[in-house]
Amino acid sequence: MIIIDKRLNSDEMAILRQLIGKKIVSFRHDEFNFNNSSSQVVGIETELGMLYLYNITEPLDYYGSVEDVAVWELTKERYKFVDNKNLISSPVGEIVKEIRVVQENQRLIENGTKTYDVWVTRGIIFDFGDHQYAFEKPIWFSEDIYIHKGYDLITKFTSTDKFVNDDWCEGYKAECEREILSFR
Repeated sequence: MIIIDKRLNSDEMAILRQLIGKKIVSFRHDEFNFNNSSSQVVGIETELGMLYLYNITEPLDYYGSVEDVAVWELTKERYKFVDNKNLISSPVGEIVKEIRVVQENQRLIENGTKTYDVWVTRGIIFDFGDHQYAFEKPIWFSEDIYIHKGYDLITKFTSTDKFVNDDWCEGYKAECEREILSFR
């Protein structure tokens, strides 16, 4: 069985935990021309300084073949390519009450034998008490980070059914479950 774990790591989770009770000044992202997404990066300006949520491709085993798969990284480091992007600033100016990290466990079963056990961070939800902002990684291959604003944003995330009901070959069965980690 192949195990792949592309969840945010413990250092990245610690960065998120530090934001509880802190002010988010703004989110920086691509201009919304066709949809509500930002390609490869979202800047998170906080009272503690800038953070960057990256979604950059790297070659990975994707259920039997090597593909360029977008992988999340949360860091204080500003990568050079960000200098060439024209990110706009969406002001927030509010205190973070809770952060939810949406993790997904995807499993592939071939003729009754589990062949893949994959973990991925699907999204991050910032809760400000009376509304939320969320960043979602909707599909493996895309470097887009979908940005949602409103209430009960987990309902806006791509359904686990999209993975389960994908066009798998005969003899293959997919399973997918989510867990939500909450920091207050």
